[in-house]
Order: sequence, then structure tokens, then C-alpha cells
Amino acid sequence: MSFDTHTPTPEFERNFAPLSPPSSYSLGADGLNLYLDKPAGKVTTTGHMNDKVGDGSTFNSTFTVRYAKVTYTFSAPAVSGVVTAAILIAPERDEIDIELLGGDTSHWQTNVFAPASGETEPLYNAFNTIQIYPYKPKTVSAVHSYTIDWSPERIVWSVDDFQVRTLHKDDTERNGALHFPTHVSRLQFGIWDASAPEGTSEWARGPIDWSKAPKRMSAVFKSVKVECPY
Repeated sequence: MSFDTHTPTPEFERNFAPLSPPSSYSLGADGLNLYLDKPAGKVTTTGHMNDKVGDGSTFNSTFTVRYAKVTYTFSAPAVSGVVTAAILIAPERDEIDIELLGGDTSHWQTNVFAPASGETEPLYNAFNTIQIYPYKPKTVSAVHSYTIDWSPERIVWSVDDFQVRTLHKDDTERNGALHFPTHVSRLQFGIWDASAPEGTSEWARGPIDWSKAPKRMSAVFKSVKVECPY
């Protein structure tokens, strides 16, 4: 589905639901704008984090998939501490991630979470990778098409039809258990302020310096395409 002024509102609302207020997004000629707004009042920075985080816009699909090829076409703000994400997520906490960090404009990241039975915490840093852009313009602020191709045996990530990573199911074994996503999932995409807690802020190259950053920033989603070949 393409996002612009010609997108039928009933079709859009049938397929995607906001998790944030109506004022946090807009559908216009340039696409679906998801906004991140500066927190109200004074923001104090201590170490590598802010004492307040801004409100960002997020959408979920109203439909679910179990193994699919999903392509998100979008651009992200190049501001340190801002994260724009396009993922697949399940109630069982399975995730397949695409993440763009505004503080690392020439790269984008992939990740997987799929907790095994008995695990109460995700395996952070077990399956994350940092990717480059093979084609110009090589920046998160340009429009690129990012694809998650999820089959029962492997996940392939691509950007602009160029495959950058393949993760096979057998390669997700840790501590004697597989950590490969298998559950029915929704699409989720959004923009968020990663200025706290400190560990998250450091990962996101944050915190956001609101004395320099715009009071309102936006990630612009041009389209979402879903194919189910499996």
C-alpha cells in the first residue's frame, strides 16, 4: 500500500491502526509522516540520557502474518538519539527488526528476538548487525526500501533489492535452544526518542540535544508491501 493523498482512508484504516494520538501523524502528498515531539517543559541531560523523552508515533497492522516478505519504504531524521524502526512483532515477544539511528546516518541495523522457553530477558546483542547502504544516497535521511524476507528456515534482509544479511534458523541456537521467530506477528513501524535509559541512549548515539534539534521531527513512510510466498 502506498501512502499519499490518493490513499483511500477506509482502506488505510482497515489495514493500519495508530498507537498514538491523531496529532502524532499525518497522511499527505509526501507520504505518512510519523512525528516525534519535544517533551513539554525543561529537558535536563545527565550523562548520556535525558530526564524526559519525547512522544513518537507508532502504527501497527490490523492483520497478522506468519512467514512473509515485507518491504517498508521510508526515510528517517538524521538526529542523534532518534530511532526509526520497521519491524515484525508477536505477542510472544518475537521480533524481526530494521532500525535506523539518527546518530549513525550511513548505516542501518538488523536484529532478531525470540525468547526460548523459560527466558525472562531478551538476548541483547546476540543477533544484531550493522549494515551499510550499497547505493547512493547512503544515508538514513534518504528514501530507501528495506525488506524482511521471513521463511520457516531463514530471514533475509535487503535494502533497495540488495541482500545484505541472511540468518538461518540453525544459526540462532544459544544456550541449547533456538531463538528463531515462529509466531504470528503484526507489522509495526514508528519513530521514538531513545534518550533514556542510559544504555539505550548510548546505543542510539543519544541523547537528543533539544537545544539544537527541531521541536518536531518526522519519519516519512512512502509505502508498505506485503507478500506471502510461503
